[in-house]
Amino acid sequence: MINDKSVDERQDESVNGKWKKVKTDDDTFTLKSLEYNECYHSNEGALRETFYKHVGVAVDLMKNIEDEEIRILDICFGLGYNTFLSILNRPENKKLKIFSPELDLELIKSLKNFKYPKEFDKIKNIIDKISENLYYKDDFIEIEVANEDAREYIKKLENIHIVYQDAFSPKVNRELWTIEYFRDIKNILNNNGIITTYSVATPVRCALYSLGFKLFTHKCDIIRKGTLASLKEIDYPKVDFEEKLKRVKCRVYEDIAP
Repeated sequence: MINDKSVDERQDESVNGKWKKVKTDDDTFTLKSLEYNECYHSNEGALRETFYKHVGVAVDLMKNIEDEEIRILDICFGLGYNTFLSILNRPENKKLKIFSPELDLELIKSLKNFKYPKEFDKIKNIIDKISENLYYKDDFIEIEVANEDAREYIKKLENIHIVYQDAFSPKVNRELWTIEYFRDIKNILNNNGIITTYSVATPVRCALYSLGFKLFTHKCDIIRKGTLASLKEIDYPKVDFEEKLKRVKCRVYEDIAP
């Protein structure tokens, strides 16, 4: 099975001895973490993957959210593509409040010098503020990056409309894919909330299904499809998970000690 976070190393430029800069198929850049041996984005394209697997879905669903303020949880901040592209696509009548845990403080501090796509030039001031202060706020946008363990940080939140579940894969970061973790996510999710993720792993879908989520997938065919999880019906292709469970055993990733 293809690892959704794998990228051909066509650009082998070391960054601080911790990452390698990699050019993806849409000519945007990502990093490969040498600690986790995974990239922050797939070879489909850092910008393309971010929009079609996460932000595009979120923007589409924002239209049906009556609340003036949309609360987004971005797991984990990484290079900030999910957060920054959400800002660039914010509906005019909505405010965004984005929460994002990230353990790698050195990575955040380096973002002001990262080579983002030209579309991000218009929010360079926001990128710099996040890189310097881990926080930004204006009349329409508030971003909080927390240098904390995501499992503990999420317990402080409430009424989240959208969760970008975009951590490194279960192979190297299993603690952010367990049924216990997703139970905590469910506890802070708005009744109309949605979880977006690149993962289609059976244990991930089993955990979400076991917790009462309905499973859907993306409409777009230009990327590998991931998983959308919602407590209510949404206008996206539904995953017939009941049919799959007739053929495979429902297993989940179990919790591990912090």
